[in-house]
Amino acid sequence: MTPIRDSLHGYIELNKEEKRILDTAEMQRLRRIRQLGLSSLVYPSATHTRFQHSLGVMYLAGEFAESLEVNDERRRELRLAGLLHDSGHGPFSHASEMLAEREGFSHEELSCEVAERLEDYYSADTDRIKKIIKGELEIGQVVAGDIDSDRMDYLLRDAHSSGLEHGNIDTETIIRLAQIDSRRLVFNHKAVQALESLFTARFHMIKSLYKHHASAIAEKMLQRSLKDFLNDNSIDRLMRMDDYEAHCQLLKSEGSSKRIYERITNRKLYKRSLVWDEDKISRETLRNIEDRIDEPGKVEQKIAEEAGIKTEKVIVDKPETPGINDIDVKIKKDGEVKPFSEFSPIPETLREAEWRTVSLKVYTPENHRKVVSDAAEKILKDYTQVSGF
Repeated sequence: MTPIRDSLHGYIELNKEEKRILDTAEMQRLRRIRQLGLSSLVYPSATHTRFQHSLGVMYLAGEFAESLEVNDERRRELRLAGLLHDSGHGPFSHASEMLAEREGFSHEELSCEVAERLEDYYSADTDRIKKIIKGELEIGQVVAGDIDSDRMDYLLRDAHSSGLEHGNIDTETIIRLAQIDSRRLVFNHKAVQALESLFTARFHMIKSLYKHHASAIAEKMLQRSLKDFLNDNSIDRLMRMDDYEAHCQLLKSEGSSKRIYERITNRKLYKRSLVWDEDKISRETLRNIEDRIDEPGKVEQKIAEEAGIKTEKVIVDKPETPGINDIDVKIKKDGEVKPFSEFSPIPETLREAEWRTVSLKVYTPENHRKVVSDAAEKILKDYTQVSGF
């Protein structure tokens, strides 16, 4: 066994095949991909990597395996899937992932490709590893589920590295009280309070870190830079890069891709010229805008033409429906399995609170804020389709 000291979990023991996998170029590449993309522009210490996170997910997946009392083969599968689950991530983490999704594939699919390429390094069943990465097996929910080792590690790690105090989660209780029932992961009712803490931590991290206005602007600028970069390059090539290579390629690129990226590297970020939230328009209107703006680029072009500036100087960040709606957690008490919402008001409370973070935003350089604001007001009214706006 090979011990690795982790800042969160202490010593993580690697067996021989886990160490062989960790030493491959595919996994070492993750050392050069930051977990939080550009969040270090706001929180300078948030520079931890996908490599660190992958080790943490492997460790927590192993802890789940111990608690669920699965056999050694299943435990090996869970740990390997946890280790490989993010191996397909592209540079700058979520910025490239969103572009890949628009092209019709996900980082999970790319991670499965890595699992196939490395199958000679491990003895577990490759097809089962791939299914666990996708959350398709009952035990796969431990790695890719609603309450999983992935989410728990990134919340803990992101809070720890950024210096925020919101990510405290009682992982030990959550894992100890997990069980498999009817081929799905459920939790004993005694875990309700610990699960409430996880949901609350997630909400505060969204507000303070993941949706911080400056990092959100930088992220959208980076997406635009990468999108323009893809006009001359394939998404496949981009997703195989690390942050360092992508950084160099963007600086060597031409046109708007380079100009926008240079602003990011010098922290000359765009500013908010328009913000529509619940204080300005209704939720129904926000939902309409989210549904109608399928391709922000078309709206950006219209706003830029109305404002009389280049399209690259306008970025539309459309609203996103709160993710708390998508979480489906089951609690078991007295032999019955029921939704978490029947045991706690937290999901509904946080759903309401998360709506306060939902807004439509338009970004532009400081010197264009007024003209872009006026143009955006005029153009975006056509996308509301709600009477009484």
